Amino acid sequence: MIIRDETPADAEAVRALVSAAFGDGDETADFVAAVRREAEVCLAEVAFDGEIIVGHAQWCAAPMTVGGREIRTAYLACLSAAPNRQRGGIGSRLVRHGLDLLRKAGFAAASLLGDPAYYERFGFSPDLAARIDAPHRVRGRGFQALELEPGALAGQTVRAEYPAVVVPDGLR
Repeated sequence: MIIRDETPADAEAVRALVSAAFGDGDETADFVAAVRREAEVCLAEVAFDGEIIVGHAQWCAAPMTVGGREIRTAYLACLSAAPNRQRGGIGSRLVRHGLDLLRKAGFAAASLLGDPAYYERFGFSPDLAARIDAPHRVRGRGFQALELEPGALAGQTVRAEYPAVVVPDGLR
């Protein structure tokens, strides 16, 4: 399997993959397209098996302020694997690869909404996320965070600014 940056030429195949992976018609695929248009996508990758895209991960910038100091953080907007390849390690490889690239690019932390049982293997923690002042609609539904830089979220106040497109009702 090869992982590389997503290109504009991948958009149609990514849309088909996301629709198939989530099985919700076009709802999640429309969300991925909206994030691409309306947020600062800091990392988007595709995983290939031969010529076929079998996985996709999309991260957008979501700056946080810690004790009055702004830090660069990323939010995992979407992670997808082809239905016939789920539970085969594609998502894990995409997340690990993405976190490595984000760390190297100077991102101090990452956050997401997802299943804690899945994301804890990468170090994401609901307990760490509980310290973040985030919109009510984000908190409590699998909201998790990970420090890419040790101590990055250690502060009296941690406030997150998420792009409107990733927060229901545009709450930030």
